[in-house]
Amino acid sequence: RVGVPGKISEEKVAVKRLESARQGKKEFLAEVETIGSIEHINLVRLIGVCVEKSNRLLVYEYMSRGSLDRWIYYHHNNAPLDWSTRCRIILDIAKGLCYLHEECRRKIAHLDIKPQNILLDDNFNAKLADFGLSKLIDRDQSKVMTVMRGTPGYLAPEWLTSQITEKVDVYSYGI
Repeated sequence: RVGVPGKISEEKVAVKRLESARQGKKEFLAEVETIGSIEHINLVRLIGVCVEKSNRLLVYEYMSRGSLDRWIYYHHNNAPLDWSTRCRIILDIAKGLCYLHEECRRKIAHLDIKPQNILLDDNFNAKLADFGLSKLIDRDQSKVMTVMRGTPGYLAPEWLTSQITEKVDVYSYGI
């Protein structure tokens, strides 16, 4: 679900409500632990979490310009992004992916890289968001088995075998 704006101690935040049927409580808490343990300038920062009965809320930093798809696919009243901004967005996402794949204790495959999951701040700095489909990969593993997940049109051919690596993110990034 799309995050809705809110405020915590005068800081503007985005609150995302998750459907409880999508994953069990144990899996949800494991995901939160993973997201909460990583920090990079090109990843949307998780500020807090609320789990009460079937309600599951994630509180993220607020990204005022919204998702990249709004700037490249839909008509809006703003001028098109200039080439230097486009290049900076591309580099920001590459840096975020490099961090997930190379710098974390365990590699993290995002598994849903697409314009809707790339958020922009006031200055059009780009950050990866929505780690709901992500998968941890131990450094000594070359591949991991998992069920197909992600968005059609952005899925790498490796998904046909269900044996994936973090390289599926690179494929989706290129699309």
